[in-house]
Amino acid sequence: MDFKVKELERLMRSFKWARNNSLLIFEEAQLNNLLEYKPTNDPKHGLLYQFQCLLTTTDKYYRQLSHHENQQFGVIVHDGVTINKVAISEDDIAALLKKQSFYLESLLKDFDTKEFGANIQTIQSIVNHEYLHQGQLVVMFRENKTPLPERFQKAFDL
Repeated sequence: MDFKVKELERLMRSFKWARNNSLLIFEEAQLNNLLEYKPTNDPKHGLLYQFQCLLTTTDKYYRQLSHHENQQFGVIVHDGVTINKVAISEDDIAALLKKQSFYLESLLKDFDTKEFGANIQTIQSIVNHEYLHQGQLVVMFRENKTPLPERFQKAFDL
């Protein structure tokens, strides 16, 4: 990474760490057939939904930072096509999780101090949102008595 603003580079490193953990959790959920799991008290916001939400919200913030005309939450705009959150397939999630990290880094590395200052709340929201969903995923894994990826467990002493 070679960012113009070193504070922004640190935030991006934090996001990449979190996103890589989300990817590990997604792969573990696939291996353990958990993606269709829906908590009894909230059948709308199951495990797959958590990843769909990660993707659409990160995409919304990316579109905001890049001044895209579509500022809608709950959708992802990919290759010129707008896809609703729940229509994002399991087959596409891992690739999109990886691509978003690359796209964000490419966009943010050239931000200057003024752009960073004007957008710091949005950028921090991207990182915070990632961790919010990881917390929800931890609970769902525990409800299913499924171990989380080892690196994730060790990093957060779970």
